[in-house]
Amino acid sequence: MQTKTPSAEARERRFVLAFTFGNFVIGTGVMLAPGLLLVLSQDLGTALPQTALLITVAAVAMCVGSPLLATVTSRIDRRSVLAGSLVLYALGHAACALAPSLPILIAVRTLTLLGAAVFTPQAAATLGMVIAPERRAAAITAIFLGWSIASVVGSPMAAWLGAHIGWRQTFALFAVLCVVAVGWVLRVVPAGLHGTSLSRDAWRQVAAHPALLAILLVTAASASGQFITFAYIAPFVAHTLDASPNTLSFALLLFGLAGVVGNVWATRRIGAAGATSNVTLSLASMVAGMLILAVVGQWWIGFVVGALAWGGGVFANNSSQQARLVAAAPALAGASIALNTSMIYLGQAVGTTIGGAVIATRSFTWLPVTGAVVLLGALALSARASQRSVE
Repeated sequence: MQTKTPSAEARERRFVLAFTFGNFVIGTGVMLAPGLLLVLSQDLGTALPQTALLITVAAVAMCVGSPLLATVTSRIDRRSVLAGSLVLYALGHAACALAPSLPILIAVRTLTLLGAAVFTPQAAATLGMVIAPERRAAAITAIFLGWSIASVVGSPMAAWLGAHIGWRQTFALFAVLCVVAVGWVLRVVPAGLHGTSLSRDAWRQVAAHPALLAILLVTAASASGQFITFAYIAPFVAHTLDASPNTLSFALLLFGLAGVVGNVWATRRIGAAGATSNVTLSLASMVAGMLILAVVGQWWIGFVVGALAWGGGVFANNSSQQARLVAAAPALAGASIALNTSMIYLGQAVGTTIGGAVIATRSFTWLPVTGAVVLLGALALSARASQRSVE
């Protein structure tokens, strides 16, 4: 095997760093709503389940939009697609800051988050084009570190800013951050880089691929289990510990720090143990974290341990699932990764809806219990998927 030149390795690193920052921006934008849910509810005078439609409606739109937009943009060069999705993110969040009511905010944010439906799967697919095959899985896993960093920095900071300067100013400041991501992508990604056009035949091949379908079901189930609690993380923390903005920011910081550790662990382990093993361990970690939060989450030590276990599994699971799809069918990566993004957002919509029903009929305490049950189902589905996988 021919050794790569230092310039080729440096070029790969530039792509990974740019897409990692891009995913940081995308992740922070997606997670703004959970962190701002209480502030939005109080300022707009709406009930929590009603305000949570900000998450549910956008998640449904992203679920449907991801494969459609993947098809529409497959013939456009990667530089325009990736930078354009971030431009939409910047303009949309600036418009969110000016929204006069919840219905308008929901509509504007739903359109804005279509940028997330495009960027994350297309960034992963682009890496599949520019990274050497033996390093591809690790690189795809690595860029999801951006989502983990968004949990450590972006989400807690958004929650803190929302409580201290207001949600409008928070959206406006975030729009400025999006502009930085646009510039970075334009600097790194060359013009004229095209992927394989996604046709109806590509979608049919994915739909007829047992291993891919099984893996995609795992993504949907795991995202549902996570968002039963995470969509309502602000009121959950207020109910479990206290309503201080600092407490919420600290809780999100714990979650995010664990996510970074989990993602780094997944990146380093995936080459030796494989993506399927990573998924199994990450799901088990999330189940354990949820159960700990349910039983002893009202005490700080219990909350810390539960949040660390839960957060440690979340991003390790997401990134390993992406690598799992690429390994199962490399030629179908563009379509399967787009559908995986759809399954993440479908899970968010389902989980948020279930969480709202739990709050209405039970209490906040039941959120992690319900989430753990759904995640156990994801574990069973993952075991089934491993039997069908070609990995």
